[in-house]
Amino acid sequence: MKDLLLAIRREFLMALHDPRRLVFLFGAAVAYLIVFGLLYVPNIVKDVPCVVYDAEDSHFSRELVRDIESSDSMRAVLFVDSEEDMREALRQKQAYAAIEIPADFSRKVKTGQSAEVLYMANGANIILTNITSSAMQDILADFSDRFAAERTALRTGGDEELLQNMISPVHAHLRVLYNTTQGYMFFFLLGLAMVAFQQGILFAVGAAICGEYEQLRAGAGDWQGASWLLLVAKLVLYFALAMLSYLLVTVLVQYVFAIPLKAPLGTLLGLAAAFIVAAMSFGIFASAIFPCEMEFVRAIIMYPVPAFILSGYTWPQESMPAWLQRVAEAFPLSWFSNTVRELFLAGHSPRLAGDYQAFAVLTAVFLSLGAMLFCWRMRRYRRAADAER
Repeated sequence: MKDLLLAIRREFLMALHDPRRLVFLFGAAVAYLIVFGLLYVPNIVKDVPCVVYDAEDSHFSRELVRDIESSDSMRAVLFVDSEEDMREALRQKQAYAAIEIPADFSRKVKTGQSAEVLYMANGANIILTNITSSAMQDILADFSDRFAAERTALRTGGDEELLQNMISPVHAHLRVLYNTTQGYMFFFLLGLAMVAFQQGILFAVGAAICGEYEQLRAGAGDWQGASWLLLVAKLVLYFALAMLSYLLVTVLVQYVFAIPLKAPLGTLLGLAAAFIVAAMSFGIFASAIFPCEMEFVRAIIMYPVPAFILSGYTWPQESMPAWLQRVAEAFPLSWFSNTVRELFLAGHSPRLAGDYQAFAVLTAVFLSLGAMLFCWRMRRYRRAADAER
């Protein structure tokens, strides 16, 4: 026990001597929270610029234009006199959606024919396309129902509201659970913070492991005890620091960015503890492969984007090819990021038990392999250092 405490003390002093490790652990996730939290402050996308070409320019067509302008999702910023000008506005990104009302719009509608309103969008950004297309469908449906009820009421003398219910008897009642405003901050921010948090763990642990190799190669290694004890000290210290970092992230998410934690704090921290151990094991294994820190950094810097995509946080894993799903299972983030979001927003997650089992398997595999590689490299560098003396 005394040797372990000495090893932990030594590791703590080395972390203070190399402040990058603390910056990685505490700075990465916090930086992502601040940068992307400010980006998603509006939380929802609205007032998407659109261009309108009203070829008819009648009282009837202007009613539809007013409905478009009153939408929260779209904002008419440009009115043009030809379809070519409308398309040019899309090409120049003066607007991201375009609506063309045909010259025979009111005649066709009032004579019982079908009138088509052209909607075009710049499909380069599918978020804006989805928002404006859904809004336009709702606007046209409401406009059609309202006009049909008005015309029928004029002809029959019936009650307009009753007729509108008869014309459109079924209405959708939207109820979104756990993210009622469908805000992008609630959807994205937690996942981005968890990616940065994982990367901070990997960089800190990698610097600690590779630092031992570099010391021995330089003949400056001062640890004479067992290599496995040194590894345990690193695990204990960086686990404690990572838990403090995660607590800081949790406080910022709740009290600065107002994302509520609906699950018990103990449940969230228990999952975080299992993830941290698995992520450290993954980092120990990865860093033990490479003989120097620069090679490790070059390799691990390519990891966060594939890990985030394959985690299923934005694109569901069920829609991925089966072989990619198997690859994703080897990444600790795949068993963490979605569950964190569910614990924050819903207060529970049906996958929680499976996540703990996956973390146990990943820890056992990566930690055992990483420990063997670490101890082998330490023995090798020590023998080389002793031979030079």
